[in-house]
Amino acid sequence: MFCVLLPAVAAVCLAHPAEVDREVGRRSLPWLPPDLARQVSRHDRQFAAGAAAAAGWPLSFHVPGTRAGLESSIRSQCERLVAAIRARAPFAEVVAGLGALAHLTADVEDPFLGARPGDAYARSYASYVPAATPRIPLVFYGQESAVIAGPVDGIATLVAGRRRETDTMAGYVREDLDRLGGPASWGQLDDRSSSFGTASLFLNHAASDFANLASWVWIHAGGLVPEIPRQQDMILVWKGEPQPREAPRPTLGFRQARP
Repeated sequence: MFCVLLPAVAAVCLAHPAEVDREVGRRSLPWLPPDLARQVSRHDRQFAAGAAAAAGWPLSFHVPGTRAGLESSIRSQCERLVAAIRARAPFAEVVAGLGALAHLTADVEDPFLGARPGDAYARSYASYVPAATPRIPLVFYGQESAVIAGPVDGIATLVAGRRRETDTMAGYVREDLDRLGGPASWGQLDDRSSSFGTASLFLNHAASDFANLASWVWIHAGGLVPEIPRQQDMILVWKGEPQPREAPRPTLGFRQARP
């Protein structure tokens, strides 16, 4: 799987649990180019394997804001995927590479990415997200048409902007848990808590970003990326089980965006 293999080291990316990467892929299905979404659905096992491989990449690949860090890792992975598709690599390998990209994208949105090893709040959040996931609506925050059609430099700019938006979110979870008695109290968090909102933003922003990055790969490899209809000041909500949409008229629910 040349889309995902890098020098082997001990797994070091511990901020989010492995099942989050598969959830990012699942939530992205309605927003991916339909032809690509069908391949992702068909090769779920390879997607998971690619995400697991990326979790074992050196720590430097996951650290944002450095010259050879997270932004560079995502850019390089997107370029590898374009090359693989153009070289007619088996789609099982391509989807494994997309799994790796999904893991890196979840890193971007993870509020505890920079937590120290053993951070009790980070461990509690990692337990809480999978528990809350079934109750979190599937929201898409918009197709980044200029990034998708633009040069590769736009990827790093998009990623850096997203990471800046995430940096303050861990504080809300810490405050919630402290009010309840500490990190061990994560099971008492309800769906009105700031932690539930943080988990919702984490999953849906990661899925939205992954859909946009995968669309960049697809269009630069020569594929078709249909436009996703969107009205100004609206977010898109998928109703029902996530599945590849039918272009060019997907079934979408609309809800007024809130500040």
